[in-house]
Amino acid sequence: MSSNPTILQAVRDCLLRHGASGKRICAGLSGGRDSVVLLDLLHRLRASMDLQLSAVHVHHGLSANADAWAAFCQQYCDRFAVPMQRINVQVDRNAGGGIEANARAARYAAFQSVDADFLAVAQHADDQAETVLHQLLRGTGWKGLAGMGEQRALNPGLQLIRPLLTVTREEIEQHADASGLDWIDDESNDDRAFTRNFIRHELIPPIAARFPHYRESLIRAGRHAAEADEMLAALAAIDLQWDGREATVDRLDALPPSRQVNALYHWLQWQDLGDAVFPSQLQLTEWAQQLFRATPTDRPHQAGGHDFVIRRRKNRLSLERK
Repeated sequence: MSSNPTILQAVRDCLLRHGASGKRICAGLSGGRDSVVLLDLLHRLRASMDLQLSAVHVHHGLSANADAWAAFCQQYCDRFAVPMQRINVQVDRNAGGGIEANARAARYAAFQSVDADFLAVAQHADDQAETVLHQLLRGTGWKGLAGMGEQRALNPGLQLIRPLLTVTREEIEQHADASGLDWIDDESNDDRAFTRNFIRHELIPPIAARFPHYRESLIRAGRHAAEADEMLAALAAIDLQWDGREATVDRLDALPPSRQVNALYHWLQWQDLGDAVFPSQLQLTEWAQQLFRATPTDRPHQAGGHDFVIRRRKNRLSLERK
C-alpha cells in the first residue's frame, strides 16, 4: 500500500516536536476515515520511531450502529496487532449543552483513563478552520478564537496531541484511497441540526467558493488570537505580580477596568477550577468591580458564583469552593 510522504512526514514531525519517540502512544479510534488514517500512519512509523502503539475506542451508544463500529475498530486493530481498549460511556441526551457537547465531554473524560504517555486524536486543518469560525460566531474571547492546540495535558502523565492538525481533509482522503483503507461513516455527520455539521455543509461551501484560501486565513486568524492571548496572559502576570502560586493585587485598584478584568480572567484560568463553570465576561466585569476598589487593604472583598467564592484579603486573592 502506498503512502503520501507529506502526510507521513507531518505526523513524524509532530511526534518529534513533542518527544514521542520510544514512548507509549494511544490513538483515539472512532472508526471514521480520519482516525483510521491516523492509526495507519502511526503504524507505519511504529518501528522507526520505536512507538509502543495502542488504540482506544469510546462507545457512546448514541447510534444503533455503535456496536458494529466498535467491532470494526477491534478488527482493524487486530489486523495491525495493536491492542485496543473499548470504553463505554453514558451521554445524557437531555442535559444542557446539547448532545454534541455532552458526547465530547464524555469522550474526553474517558480519555483520562488511557494508560499511555500520549493520546493522539485525528483533528485536522479543516477541523481547525471550522473551530475558529464556530468560536467567532459564538463571540468567544481570544483563547477560544485560538482554536485547537497541537498539544495539551490531559492529566500529569498524559499528553493529548493532534498529529494531523496541519493536514487537510483532502490529503487525508487521498491517503485513505491510495492505501486501500476501509472506514465507517457515522450517519450523524450529515445531520445539520448539529452545529459543526451545519458549519461544514452549509456555511463552508459558499465561503470556499468566494474565498478559496479561507482555511489558511481562518487558521492564521487563530494563530493571531493565540498570540494575543499569550500577551494578555503575560500582562496579567505583570499586573498581578504572579509568581506561579500567589497574586498581589493592590496595584490593580488604580488600573483601567479592562486590565482588571483581564487579570481576573487569567488568574481564574491558572486556578484548578475542576468542574466549576467558568464565568462569563459580564460576571468577570462585575466581580472585578467588587474585588478591585481603592479601599483599605485589610478590608475583605469577595465575589463569585454558585461554584466558588473569590476572596481578597491583605492584597491577596484566594479561591474557596462551595
